Amino acid sequence: MLALCMIPETPEAQNRFEYIYNSNRNIMYNCAYSILSDVSSAEDAVSDAFVSLARNFDKLDTDDNSRIRSYLMITVRNAAFKQYNKRKREVVSEDIYLDTETEDNIAVNTENKQIHKLLFEKVKLLDKKYGDIIMLRYYCDMKEKDIADDLGISTENVKIRLHRAKAMLKKMLSEEGYHA
Repeated sequence: MLALCMIPETPEAQNRFEYIYNSNRNIMYNCAYSILSDVSSAEDAVSDAFVSLARNFDKLDTDDNSRIRSYLMITVRNAAFKQYNKRKREVVSEDIYLDTETEDNIAVNTENKQIHKLLFEKVKLLDKKYGDIIMLRYYCDMKEKDIADDLGISTENVKIRLHRAKAMLKKMLSEEGYHA
């Protein structure tokens, strides 16, 4: 792994980096995959996040598992957003196989993709403290308690921010003519 070559050469630092990698790679992958819906792109986002960790390894308190996990989750989310936005700018043609899907399924799948994309765009417009909570809860599939631990806030505060973020999203969508 490229990131492993970038950390200090002490055995303690290498062991700590490996521990952090093994403890967090799966949840980071799930987060990136939920945004990108592509295996190789999600793996790239995870790799980018670990390269960032390796670059900043001596600046971070790597003994604080909660802070490191928060750092990695936000970093992988940002890396996934970066890839998502890059891909969005590219012209992508989707292959639709009528022999494996009915026209009704194609219409439903297309509508679901459009709704997912719209929601994703609206979440990115939210204030960071609300957008992060939505991303960690629904895109990274983290529990409210884990989010609270990682962000250093109470579980009740997470619930309040989730409620407010949902209300903001609902308002944004209703202003565009969508109704829940």
